[in-house]
Amino acid sequence: MALTGKKYSSFYVTTGSGKDKIDSNKLTKVSDAWDSDKAEGCTNYINDPVLGPLVFQLQQMQDEIDYLRTEIEDNKGKATFPGLGTSSTTALAGDTALLAPGTSGSTALAGDTNIVTIGSSTTIAFGDMITTTTGKPPRTTTTYTIVMTVTKSGVSKSTTLTLT
Repeated sequence: MALTGKKYSSFYVTTGSGKDKIDSNKLTKVSDAWDSDKAEGCTNYINDPVLGPLVFQLQQMQDEIDYLRTEIEDNKGKATFPGLGTSSTTALAGDTALLAPGTSGSTALAGDTNIVTIGSSTTIAFGDMITTTTGKPPRTTTTYTIVMTVTKSGVSKSTTLTLT
């Protein structure tokens, strides 16, 4: 999922020559004022009835950003994720063997064959879902079916399953 576009813009810039570039002397002055007040717990800002609530909310946003940065940092360097492996003997993303309940076997995922192998010699294959509409509007009926074929030792049997 992609991130949504940001909804904010910079107060000022420190490079370039546009009107939004802050004068370096002014930036030094406000930076020094911030450092001085921060050294005393931002009491000048917190005690101000207008700025106090804003500083409180800014701190909440900073805490949230710090939390998100930690989560991103913890996850961005991962080579594997829980449940996924890194070799042919472990479950790989997009190459995961699926087992039928209560059996040993695997799913043939290569080439999107929709074939499940159960045991050493039985396979189950599913065709595409079939949509059939009968009748004339406004009295149409739509049914959904899929063909399942089971094969063992060269013998194949098929059935059409109606999906509800």
